[in-house]
Amino acid sequence: VQLRQGGSSFVGLCPFHAEKTPSFRVSRDRQTFHCFGCGKGGDVFTFVMEIEGLNFREALESLAERAGVKLDMARGDRGKTSSRTSGKTRDVLEEAVRFFRESMSGPGGEAARAYLDRRGLSAEDAARFGLGWSPQSWDATSKHMASKGFSDVEIFEAGLSVKSERGSYDRFKGRVIFPIRDDAGRIVGFGGRLIDGEGAKYVNSPEGALFNKRKTLYLMDAAKRSIRERGRAILMEGYMDAIRAHMTGFTETVASLGTSLTEEQAALIKRFTELCYISYDADGAGQNASIRGMYVLARHGVDVRVVALQEGLDPDDALSREGGVSAFASALEKALPLPMYHVRARKKYLRVPGKRRGALLEILTGLASLPMLDIAEYIPAISREIGILEHELRGEIDSKRRELERAERRSGIRENKKSAISAEGIAGDSGVYINDGENAHDRRSLDLECAFCSLLWRDAELRSRWSCGELIPLFADEATSGMIAALASGEPPADLESRWRSMGERMSFERLARGDAVLAGGGLGPEFADALVEAIRTNALKRRLKHLEPLKISGEATSEEIGEYFELMRKLKGRA
Repeated sequence: VQLRQGGSSFVGLCPFHAEKTPSFRVSRDRQTFHCFGCGKGGDVFTFVMEIEGLNFREALESLAERAGVKLDMARGDRGKTSSRTSGKTRDVLEEAVRFFRESMSGPGGEAARAYLDRRGLSAEDAARFGLGWSPQSWDATSKHMASKGFSDVEIFEAGLSVKSERGSYDRFKGRVIFPIRDDAGRIVGFGGRLIDGEGAKYVNSPEGALFNKRKTLYLMDAAKRSIRERGRAILMEGYMDAIRAHMTGFTETVASLGTSLTEEQAALIKRFTELCYISYDADGAGQNASIRGMYVLARHGVDVRVVALQEGLDPDDALSREGGVSAFASALEKALPLPMYHVRARKKYLRVPGKRRGALLEILTGLASLPMLDIAEYIPAISREIGILEHELRGEIDSKRRELERAERRSGIRENKKSAISAEGIAGDSGVYINDGENAHDRRSLDLECAFCSLLWRDAELRSRWSCGELIPLFADEATSGMIAALASGEPPADLESRWRSMGERMSFERLARGDAVLAGGGLGPEFADALVEAIRTNALKRRLKHLEPLKISGEATSEEIGEYFELMRKLKGRA
């Protein structure tokens, strides 16, 4: 990252998202970084974890190696056993990668090479993506691994063999092999494609010490740089879809290893971009998978759009056809946002009397789960598509949203929502806001809380000024309220930091880095603490008022809540 001096800190273009105006700040004094554009922040360990896709232990080892420091990592038998097991499993998998590659190019790999040739992949393409071949023999892989010194238990735990009543056999025998790597490029498992005979078309490695299908996206290691540079990800379904996309220049493509996108996979995409294009198969199953995946991504704050392919084609087919690359690029430009795609996908049901009601209910429920800002611009078009007047459609969405909120309250599930009201005149005037978008007020509110945490973290005298009971109810953000509880109750920052490191806790470090950047950008010091508390207290009052207002309007508020509502109005008027 190219940095230049900017006041008391350094500024530059953020490496975690595409931007033209620098919003990435580094504090030499505090030894932290924070981006006001995408919100990422922390210390040197957090930076390496984010940029390289490593966990804390791996980042620590990497930095220690660069600094010439020898680490003693043997802390606790359980940790040592787990580390040894994972390390041994990866050794087994890496040797298997070599064996499968050699088998592909050897005399026994002719069937696999012919299959790839039919699919339009050359030997160079196979090498680029590490494709291999598991021989037809029942135990060729296991015998090779044993010859390299690995035990039957280690081979089994790596997912390469399967046990049965008649003995063990190779899991992937007779299959083209697709190595699966995590976003840091480390081997975690395999996918095997059957090319002849009976059996499941695709088989993946079993869940184990390294492989977790829910947390993995195929080719993310190869795609993450392009995703950051281009500011978008393209999500496909299968191995060949993603490979074809990379071969034709769409190197920001990943695959979900199946049709159902998981919450963990959506969170992984969100780490690298806030814009994702879904390109699943054009059949009914692909449409339904696209809709499910879109809402999962939307819940994680990702702007998501669907690429419409010609009926009957999958992305591999579409990109392989003559003129397919330009046609796919055009389809990307015309990709539909979530609200419009959901309506278009259900349009045929909207015309059938017996199915219209169910389709409308599904669409309204989906729209009600999204922020109004995300759907407002599409209301006129949706109104025309489903045959409901705009004001009636807005009313139906609002009604469904209240219904969902009531259901959450009744079941005891409350979403932790940040305040949408800022503390005017404090964070808003500090001069540190670079990319204020639709959530500018939310950002200011969170900035106040993070700044206060940073002050307490670095000033022992301030930590004794307020009690836990006095401060905690004022904080909306779960991470900052947790820090406040620990700091105000007397837990030393050094002990907190040690515990967070051992737990792999990153959010708290990000919050502190954000607070550091706010304080540095505004030139604020400990004398500002009282004003911060008052601003945070005002936000808490407004947050409670915002919660009570819809209850009062809908007639659901109790007499006590109505009294509280007017008392809050009086207090806030006095603070204005």
